[in-house]
Amino acid sequence: MATVKLCDSNRDSAGDFIGECSVTQSCEPCMKTNVSKTATVFCKDCNEFLCDACKNPHTVYKSGKHDIVNSHDRKSLLLGVDMKGMDKCQEHDKEIEFFCHDHAKLCCSKCVLIHRKCDLLDEIANVCGQKRHELQAVKQSLINLQSEADSIITDFKHSETGLNESISKISSEVDAMRDRIIKQFEDAKQKLITEANTFKTSEVRFIENMRDASSNIKEEILKEVSMCCSVLERGTPSQKYIYSTKMKDKLNTIESILNKQHSIKSSSTLTVSFPKEVTTFLEMGDSVVILNCDRNKTAETSPISLSSLPRPITLELLVSVNLSKTEDDDKEPYLTGLDFLPDGRLVAVDNYNCKCIILNELLQRLGIPYKFNTNPCDVVCLSSDECAATLGKGKLVCLLSVSKDNVIRLTRIINTTSKFYSISCMSPLRMVVSSYDDPRPVKMLSVDGAESDFDHVTFPVTTYKIDESMCTYVQSKNTSVLTDRDANKVFMYDTLNGTSRAVTNNNIREPCSACAGPNDTVLVCSKNNHAIAHLTVDGDVLGFYPVDLKLPHSLCVSKDGTKLAVSNSATGAGKLQLYKISLAMS
Repeated sequence: MATVKLCDSNRDSAGDFIGECSVTQSCEPCMKTNVSKTATVFCKDCNEFLCDACKNPHTVYKSGKHDIVNSHDRKSLLLGVDMKGMDKCQEHDKEIEFFCHDHAKLCCSKCVLIHRKCDLLDEIANVCGQKRHELQAVKQSLINLQSEADSIITDFKHSETGLNESISKISSEVDAMRDRIIKQFEDAKQKLITEANTFKTSEVRFIENMRDASSNIKEEILKEVSMCCSVLERGTPSQKYIYSTKMKDKLNTIESILNKQHSIKSSSTLTVSFPKEVTTFLEMGDSVVILNCDRNKTAETSPISLSSLPRPITLELLVSVNLSKTEDDDKEPYLTGLDFLPDGRLVAVDNYNCKCIILNELLQRLGIPYKFNTNPCDVVCLSSDECAATLGKGKLVCLLSVSKDNVIRLTRIINTTSKFYSISCMSPLRMVVSSYDDPRPVKMLSVDGAESDFDHVTFPVTTYKIDESMCTYVQSKNTSVLTDRDANKVFMYDTLNGTSRAVTNNNIREPCSACAGPNDTVLVCSKNNHAIAHLTVDGDVLGFYPVDLKLPHSLCVSKDGTKLAVSNSATGAGKLQLYKISLAMS
């Protein structure tokens, strides 16, 4: 049995001779940089093979003593190595001496008694040279794994640094937003005070004029009272008759003047009111700022419910109505935008007739439509009683209030820098819009009119024409969805990580309007094959569902995910349909 071992079990061929075979050792520092150079020396203290180029840096820059010997000096390399128990049989705690090929097992002298009938049982001292060629590969694998571990450690260090930097950035971003809000309130306050003082100056002048007029009337009345008393006390009967007759008309005139002055009210107090957006903002409490984390959680740290996984759906037609021209329509209706209010009412915009209408669950009109000055493109419901509609041609976004008794009122007009078509909700105070005739196809728009771009997303360098591209936003997945009609593609953009994927499929033909579907999925109108495509935000296709109307153009899903409304763009065959959504059993 051999009693001498190589100085390192993961070095193949340490320069000694085994039988008739002489092997060459490579320089270990060079191997870490994937360079193969023959080792000429060996450091006994550091247990490391070195080439001539690495010898001097090794002794100069590496601490400790260095006993350098020639790598071909066989006697210098035949050193024992502490195998840390690896050369002991775990079962019998005896030194391993044999290898059973039949069972691929290392054996001690006691194990041999069990394996004595095996066909291939070798003494390690006799066959150790056969494994030499494999040891270099093992070492290279270990070196590669070490490099991979170093890379992972570096990545985690960068992650830690990035985390610290992002936390610092969070604080500055929140402070910046706070300062912006405070400045906006201070500016509004100054404007309010200026308007109040201007109003006060005008109102005080008015009050003074009215007071002077009333004083003049009072003086006239006092004169007549004095005259009347004199006539009553000393006047002749004829004078009394004449004065009484003339005063009837004068009394009527004075009374008329006083009544008119009574009817004119001056403002003695001023009050201030705040838009609903401000009160909604305050009601959000500490949820007004949300922390986003882009780390992918594993199943162990974040269990996933099977019921929340994306699944195929079934569509059942509930109601279908033909869109015909009515008495108050100039043209046949063309519904280019749809969205559900939380209570289930459907809001739609009619592009051709410049209207916003409300419909019930039977797709019947409720209330009086709101009339725009130009053609609306799309509509989104921001809350239980507020909607936003895009008027792309006019570069406008209109904020509308919708009452429970179906009255639509204009609350605000936002002037935009681009022509916006589709619009979806990102948060109660922010929307995502698609643009046309603009090199930036997707933007964010706040309710106060501020436009911004996504920081981590690179959209196609394409200037779309009207109706060539639309977008939507899946809030829970921080995913912006963009359709490209002519390319037959649907793009999914992770707005946090900055990643994207393009979805193509033979069944997706001229995709147009898109909306968020059940369980954080996406539904897209596949216009040219009269169907609805069902996709995940990861780009997987869950299914295709033919619909009973030609050229589907616009769609939306109810807030509870149970209903789908679809309208089309077929001239002379316009329809609006309502479907029931059910999750498929498999």
